[in-house]
Amino acid sequence: MEVTNLKKKGDVITFTVKGADAAVINALRRIVISEVPVMAIEEVTFHDNTSALNDEMLAHRLGLTPLKTDLKNYALPGQKTKGKGKALEKAQFTLDITGPGIVHASDLNPQDPEITPVYPTTLINKLNADQHIKLEATARLGTGREHIKWQAGLMSYEQKQDGRIDAFVESFGQLPVEELLLEAFKVLNEKMEVFSEKIA
Repeated sequence: MEVTNLKKKGDVITFTVKGADAAVINALRRIVISEVPVMAIEEVTFHDNTSALNDEMLAHRLGLTPLKTDLKNYALPGQKTKGKGKALEKAQFTLDITGPGIVHASDLNPQDPEITPVYPTTLINKLNADQHIKLEATARLGTGREHIKWQAGLMSYEQKQDGRIDAFVESFGQLPVEELLLEAFKVLNEKMEVFSEKIA
């Protein structure tokens, strides 16, 4: 297999593959979409919420806010991290804000400075005078197979008549796009090793 025309721009990588079966590239595409773990808020405890949005809607918005992900120190349950320390599983946030004003993702106070919103200006809520939100939120790793909020990015490809395959990979920002692609290859290799052991 030969990889050419590798280009990176922002959160996007494009490349051309020669000598590879489209089924392998499609397997990689499916892994990028559904099996690379990233952080997302899963649990929210409200101590006060007098805003126009009810608790469920506000929790839903927080859950869909992309978070920067640290796979060196965090891991899915039962898995090891890239680092040497004990794997962390959850990250905590707090929010305590009174209106009037706009609540942005940047108003979330992270316990871990490595786990922060990808897009700080994301609109969370709008507060009128004297409206108040106080909450605690817990984020954990998950995959797109479980819920769309844990989708790390997307990948597509086009097979040319001469057999070349042009591929496109985009990260949603939780992971650098090159790390997203490397993690997807890692998952693919692990699947191939398991398959090889079963047929050996």
